[in-house]
Amino acid sequence: MTASGAPLAHRILLASVLVSCQPTGERAPGSAEPAVVTVEANDYAFGVPARVPAGIVSFRLVNQGKEAHHAQVIRLEGGKTAGDFVRAFTDTASMPAWVRYLGGPVGTAPGQEQRSTTRLAPGRYAMICRIRSPDGVTHVMKGMIREFEVVAGRGAVSDSFPTASDTVTLNDYGFVASRPLTAGYHTIRVENAGPQPHELVMLKLAPGKTPADFARWGLSGRHGPAPAVPVGGVEFLDQGARGVFVVDLAPGEYGFICFVPDTRDGKRHFLHGMMTQFAVR
Repeated sequence: MTASGAPLAHRILLASVLVSCQPTGERAPGSAEPAVVTVEANDYAFGVPARVPAGIVSFRLVNQGKEAHHAQVIRLEGGKTAGDFVRAFTDTASMPAWVRYLGGPVGTAPGQEQRSTTRLAPGRYAMICRIRSPDGVTHVMKGMIREFEVVAGRGAVSDSFPTASDTVTLNDYGFVASRPLTAGYHTIRVENAGPQPHELVMLKLAPGKTPADFARWGLSGRHGPAPAVPVGGVEFLDQGARGVFVVDLAPGEYGFICFVPDTRDGKRHFLHGMMTQFAVR
């Protein structure tokens, strides 16, 4: 898939199948499973364990609020804290270099849940929500940030990602899939090959709607029926970072979109063309 919006089948790069050494970091049969960390989201707070084990971690976001929420995972470097992040926060430009993006579950409707898997090294982290409320204020500025520590654990926590059935590579400014997505269950690895952060939000589109309709709706107060529903994806990833999500696709129209502010002009990446629509059969 590419940002041009051309049919998915016309934009495919076939993935090489490597059966030795597992160079992609995927889990070998019989190895430990990812740790599962449940995150409870309310308006406007997270319930997150104070300590999370290092390694491959699957975050399960359960939305108990009345608004949509996501769970962006960030690493705070250089001794910085959640308070430093809030003071530096901007939603229209790049954040300082001490903020490292490591994915997390995408936007989740009230009463629903999403999962996303990432790799965490020991250190100080925070979970934030960048979604805007109908009043135009971003949730993190309403207090929706929670700091936690990642610690080296004694138990058997996997250091390899679950084996993926599909891969989507992010770049400036597009999506490249290893093959066309079909109806059914998929484990999708998302890799950021671009020089700046990107995300993948996968949308199930309402009849006659487009990813651009969802972007306008999401950034203008979320009034009226949603033109699409996020069904999976991975929040902001730094260059070279990766994440995994699972999704069970029904036939229909879908899209990918990226809302990350550009490092050069501050525009959301979908305004640079980083969105695409495709059919699942």
